[in-house]
Amino acid sequence: MITLSNVMKANATSCIGFGAIFSLFSEQVSGFLSISHQAPSLVFLLLGLILLFNGFHLIWASFKSMPSKFLVLYFSIGDYIWVLATLYLIFAEMWITTSMGIIAALLVALMVGTFGWLQMLARKKMGNC
Repeated sequence: MITLSNVMKANATSCIGFGAIFSLFSEQVSGFLSISHQAPSLVFLLLGLILLFNGFHLIWASFKSMPSKFLVLYFSIGDYIWVLATLYLIFAEMWITTSMGIIAALLVALMVGTFGWLQMLARKKMGNC
């Protein structure tokens, strides 16, 4: 069943998983995404730490019986920023340039964008409270 709590927990799982991967394997992630225009490993380390924080924040929010509209919007906007940043990096041929990196980044962006949309949809169904 698609509930706001379940979507937020799935989003949190994704954030924590990718946060751990980015933090622990930043050089490998950078090399997977691009051979010639790699992002500095520090970028992935910092992004990983931010994702870990966001994931744990999402878990906390998922246990609230009625998360505020602002809180849900905060997480959803973050998801949409991820999607736009991914598309920008791909089209700018910056940091995401390998075929497999582009495919993986687009699949992750699709998943993240879906989380954002489902969070907003589920919160809207909960009413104005």
